[in-house]
Amino acid sequence: METINIRQAQLDLKELFERAEPSFGEYRTSEYIKERLNAMGLTDWKTCNTGIFGTIDAGKEKTVGIRADMDALPANTEKTEYMHLCGHHANMTTILGVLENITKNRDKLKYNVRYIFQPAEEVIGGAVTMIEAGCMEGVDEVFATHTTPDVALGSVALIAGGCMAGSNHFEVRIKGKSTHAAMPSSGTDTVTAACEYVMSMQTAITRLKNPVDPGLISFGMINGGTAANILPETVVLQGTFRHFDPVVKEVIHNAMQTRLKAIEEFYGVTGELIIHDGTPPVICDKDLVAKLINLSNAKDITVSRYDRKSMGGEDFAFMTELAKGAFIWQGVSTGGYQPPLHNKDYRVPDEAVYPGIKLLTAYLTD
Repeated sequence: METINIRQAQLDLKELFERAEPSFGEYRTSEYIKERLNAMGLTDWKTCNTGIFGTIDAGKEKTVGIRADMDALPANTEKTEYMHLCGHHANMTTILGVLENITKNRDKLKYNVRYIFQPAEEVIGGAVTMIEAGCMEGVDEVFATHTTPDVALGSVALIAGGCMAGSNHFEVRIKGKSTHAAMPSSGTDTVTAACEYVMSMQTAITRLKNPVDPGLISFGMINGGTAANILPETVVLQGTFRHFDPVVKEVIHNAMQTRLKAIEEFYGVTGELIIHDGTPPVICDKDLVAKLINLSNAKDITVSRYDRKSMGGEDFAFMTELAKGAFIWQGVSTGGYQPPLHNKDYRVPDEAVYPGIKLLTAYLTD
């Protein structure tokens, strides 16, 4: 039942890798998936932007969702080239492999199956758009897969409870009065104010939240200034904070506001804090994870002892808020140094998708 069409999986990986496209711009990717679905006899699907979802109705009481994200990341600063630096081509290949298996064995299905190919995970909006289009209606359980360099090739990792962090992006604007860099007292030093804000937030995180509760804040961009001898009128900071507990989220949010007020008062600047809507944490149902582990052992699928929570964000979280779910990590590590996710050298070996295909096929049919 869990036989893998290796040749087709390798072709899917190659074709989808070569079709890497930006969020909500996955047009060629979408066309390829439609062609593959049609070839399996799955023609009653719906579209939402570039996303696709449909149901294999086996006449069962329960419906299980299997979801893959579709978008790629920019491979150059001009954003004219894209690559699957987060391995989403592997996630799509896994779900296609599962569908190929179960469409050949529909009489063995234990559940109705909702297949979901979701655009725009990297910009958060894809899952919400698909949910609004109805992809989660009637779904009782939902699963997703993702590759990781932290797990050995050919293995899966399954984490119960908090798996991936809640994520919010933010922007801080610090405005003052521009002046000559040699005469800071004649204006306001927005650069030093911004730097102090960045550093003080690291202290706030370690001092204000419970140290055993995961949480972090990172600043990924600082912009300001036009010349070495001019203190600029405005400095803009952008970054992200992560959390698993709403209490930690509130602590970080309050600290950002409190520290900004202190910076305003001391430096004579004005600050503006904009926190964008993000994703909740991915919480994996403990019973489902236990079932997957037991099934993996029964099917000789190696389960890694890796159990580390990821501070990465994932909009699959919106789906696990609506149905019990689990996230299946598929390893790509062959030993030694492995480029991390989002690195320009991140690659997925063909064999990485085989465990996920085998495990989900078994879950849906055995």
